[in-house]
Amino acid sequence: MAEHRKSLDDCAREYAEMSQDKLPSSLGFSARLNMLWDLAGVAPSQFEGRVLGVMAINTQWRETEIRKWLQKDVLPPRSDLRNMVIFLVAQLGEGQSVERWEAFLIYGAPVVSSPVNHAMYREDQARREIASLIFAKLADEYGIPPSAYDADKAFQRCLGLMHKFNIYEMQDFQPGHLEPFKNCMFPSE
Repeated sequence: MAEHRKSLDDCAREYAEMSQDKLPSSLGFSARLNMLWDLAGVAPSQFEGRVLGVMAINTQWRETEIRKWLQKDVLPPRSDLRNMVIFLVAQLGEGQSVERWEAFLIYGAPVVSSPVNHAMYREDQARREIASLIFAKLADEYGIPPSAYDADKAFQRCLGLMHKFNIYEMQDFQPGHLEPFKNCMFPSE
């Protein structure tokens, strides 16, 4: 057993000083949750009525709650989150861990590595649309003519980098990503 160097009163005081009344927000939670809904394919896209679609799946949830979960990085009550993840992960097929998905939604990468395998990421339509926007932005920003690259290879490289950089929404793509994406997608061969 370890030696106690602090008195119980000291420990109690330190605990009280370190305690937090409010949990920190889970930055990126909404983006990760929306991606899981996208991958599961059981509710409309974010732009086509996702909130109402999610509400129809569980009529106990209120529209204002769902909006906070999907748009404001607010976590649902633990039991609602667990049940939602169980349902969504079941739609993904075999080999997916509910616990890993739940931890990933809450903490994100790099704390919990993404449970999204590369093939699943590449097949997701929402991610492909973001890749198209990134592709167009890079070609425009750097004046890269279509004759200078193999479009399919560049697109696949873009999807691969998005997966590595944990880009789930267009807002996740930052100005600092431009150069690495350009160098990978359009290498000077």
